[in-house]
Amino acid sequence: MQVIEVNHAAHKKDFLLLLKQIYASDANWIQPLDNDIESVFDATKNKFFRHGECTRWILRNSSNKVVGRIAAFIDKNCDQE
Repeated sequence: MQVIEVNHAAHKKDFLLLLKQIYASDANWIQPLDNDIESVFDATKNKFFRHGECTRWILRNSSNKVVGRIAAFIDKNCDQE
């Protein structure tokens, strides 16, 4: 397995397309707009980035197929104990 940081256009595409693959057979699933998802990770559009940061990754299996995705957000305004 490989964990790959999303930092290229191809990785962004893989990040977006994974849910479409997972829910392909679910007639009730409604695909979110790609622009809506991407705006969450865009520092110019998401006010969270004024006091936080985010990184996202995709997970590829041994056959190089994308099998997972994850995003981590750090809020620098939170009290740390």
